[in-house]
Order: sequence, then C-alpha cells, then structure tokens
Amino acid sequence: MFTLEQFLQNTTWNPTLEDAGESGKKILHMRLQVKPGTTLDNLKITRNGHDFRVDFENKAGPEYKQVMIWPTADLQKLKTEVRNDGFLHITVPIKV
Repeated sequence: MFTLEQFLQNTTWNPTLEDAGESGKKILHMRLQVKPGTTLDNLKITRNGHDFRVDFENKAGPEYKQVMIWPTADLQKLKTEVRNDGFLHITVPIKV
C-alpha cells in the first residue's frame, strides 16, 4: 500500500487534489496524455473496482495504462473527458 503523498507523485497519471468545498472532501483529478485528435470513442476505458484501465492504439500497436484509484474515491461520481489540451481527464471525489 502507498500513502496519498506517494500516490500524488505518479507521473503517468499526473494526479492532483482540488478542494471540493466540503469538509474532508477533495476532488482527485488525474490526467493521462493522449495523442492529438483522440476522442473517448478512440479509447477503451474499463474499471474493475478501483482498478482503472485505458486501452488505446499507438504507432507500435495496442497499448494500455492502468492505475488503482485512491481507495476512498466515490466511484459512482467518476467522470472522464478528453480535452483539447491532449489529455484524458479523470475526476472523482475522495475523502481525505
């Protein structure tokens, strides 16, 4: 197991915490870099419990990235979005 500080050091998923406005609650925001022009239709996103996986194609063929979402995350409120900044954004409320 790892600490929240260690989790926030992940350079693949670039996690940060944002204030959720409620005491003891934060928004976990993760960003996974994707190639330009990628849409959610180009990605296969799966979740099994707290395991979150993104499958995609690159020049070398199929590839995936996987992360275990923080254990206190409210997975019912997890959201994903591909933005024009070249990242897949994942947001989910957590208790800290």
